Amino acid sequence: MVRGSMLYISDAEIERLVSMKEAIDAVEEAFREYANGTAIMPPRSTIMLDSFGGSISFMPSYLRGAGIVAAKIISIYPSNPQKGLPTTAAWLVCNEPETGVMEALMDATYLTALRTGAVTGVAARYLAPKDSRVAALIGCGAQGRTQALALDETIKLESLRIYDLSKERMSRFAMEMEQRLRGEIIPCEKGEEAVRGADVVVTATTSKEPVLHRSWLGDRVHISAIGSFYPDHRELDSETVREAKVVVDSREAALAEAGDLIIPMREGAIGAEHIYAELGEIIIGKKKGRTEEDRLTIFKSVGLAIQDSAVASLVIKKWREL
Repeated sequence: MVRGSMLYISDAEIERLVSMKEAIDAVEEAFREYANGTAIMPPRSTIMLDSFGGSISFMPSYLRGAGIVAAKIISIYPSNPQKGLPTTAAWLVCNEPETGVMEALMDATYLTALRTGAVTGVAARYLAPKDSRVAALIGCGAQGRTQALALDETIKLESLRIYDLSKERMSRFAMEMEQRLRGEIIPCEKGEEAVRGADVVVTATTSKEPVLHRSWLGDRVHISAIGSFYPDHRELDSETVREAKVVVDSREAALAEAGDLIIPMREGAIGAEHIYAELGEIIIGKKKGRTEEDRLTIFKSVGLAIQDSAVASLVIKKWREL
């Protein structure tokens, strides 16, 4: 849809225009730009609305290579599903870099889920065991769907074991995704049941307490923890973090926002130096990804604005091609 000279692009149109593979490739390129210093990304600004149990964040960025300036407003209210509303809702404004004129307004709720799945796909390319066949997903909400699509795109997925606190949500996920994934979907009664024997584990929850424990995991496992970006929330226990090779999307952001790292640091289990690399450093070859010696690997994502800008640039490009 066009309003004057400005585009308005809906969630449904974004889902129709951009495949998961295309999103993964775009997000990988954004992290390459970030590592090479051609991206501008101020820290995320967040208002915590504790009396309502939610938060609203402002996330701007500029990708010189992609030629886009974009700013996202995103709200996260974990109790919203009880009111029949989504946990996450978002909107994105894109400006032309040369003039500052507003080029597009997008619904960004699906875009956020898409780019979050995409970064898990990028990380899996570099950190998952090469022979990965079995994946586990804890959290079957909107983010869980795109996480599953990303895994299906990047590993030879034979089975996906799923767990969610809500059996209804887990059942709905299985019904919706069984035709979209190559692998078999296996609902589980407990998180531990889903995780044991998995090669790749994804946590996509809003939990304040660990939903994944070291005792559940095998020796050669890659973990993508994408659900939490508050300093007092975490999805992983300290032992898992302490034993793993840890890669983050941004050191600065992770040390400010990622409870999965901040809490173990407060406990004395790890120091800031425990972060092995940023994902972009691995993409450009500055650091190695998974090696034969690696056992546990963790990709901890708090979500970066460059991911939104990368996918938004792709959306606009494909829209104009049509």
